[in-house]
Amino acid sequence: MITQKEICGVVVWYNPTADNVTAINTYLKDINHLFIVDNSTTDNSALINTLPNNKITYLPNLENLGIATALNIGCEAALNANAKWILTMDQDSKFDRFSLADFITEANQCPTFDKVGIFSPYHYCGETKRKKRERFQTVLTTMTSGNLLRAEAYRKCGRFRDDFFIDLVDDEYCCRLNRNSYTVVKTNQILLTHSLGNGFVRVSPLFRKTFIQHSALRHYYIVRNLLEVIRLYPEYKKYYSKQLRKRLKRYVLYDSDQKWTKMKYMYWGWRDYKKRRFGKINH
Repeated sequence: MITQKEICGVVVWYNPTADNVTAINTYLKDINHLFIVDNSTTDNSALINTLPNNKITYLPNLENLGIATALNIGCEAALNANAKWILTMDQDSKFDRFSLADFITEANQCPTFDKVGIFSPYHYCGETKRKKRERFQTVLTTMTSGNLLRAEAYRKCGRFRDDFFIDLVDDEYCCRLNRNSYTVVKTNQILLTHSLGNGFVRVSPLFRKTFIQHSALRHYYIVRNLLEVIRLYPEYKKYYSKQLRKRLKRYVLYDSDQKWTKMKYMYWGWRDYKKRRFGKINH
């Protein structure tokens, strides 16, 4: 069973604002302690002056080390604080429609609780309609934000891949959990308000299809890291190969914003994958 006193939170900051402090206040009361790992180049400790000092530890990196390394810094701090569950949060995500306490209550009722490595909420990204889904849905992968990660699973499966830097960090880790006999379960009755990418681009006015628009730089990491996930996890090759084809089709055919620049970065991602170059891009 998950209890509040067993949970430490980890939120990754990058050039935060007061709105990100407001987001923290939607879940801080329901955890034992929060580690703020800041990837900004400046110290933002002044932002946390309104938060209770006894529940917050601010860990500035003073450089962008990437999401994976920041998560690892926070998770290891949580383990040192004897956490049994680790709440991983993006700076923009917030529990506003449902509380973290509601999420904990729901997770504790999961019939396969002992096998779960990650409990995930439903990530609400502004869509007007939601497909009806089962209450507890076992999935291959989920986004990092809002998750309750079992500390024992983190110890067994190891760190998030630092050399992925940003994209596919969550996918690779979920694949690793599955390979180690843990499951990833979405609690679809609990909504987390989450911000994705730089907005949505409409593909077809007729069919109202949309996709997430990313910067050219993100395309580099997405292609490079997707190829590595396909190599590492042949059992999921079919799924991730399809994801790669869909992404390439969407951006080549439908994305008119910096199309050729994005295609160049995708090529660089493929090239660096072939050359086994990982970590932060160096071009």
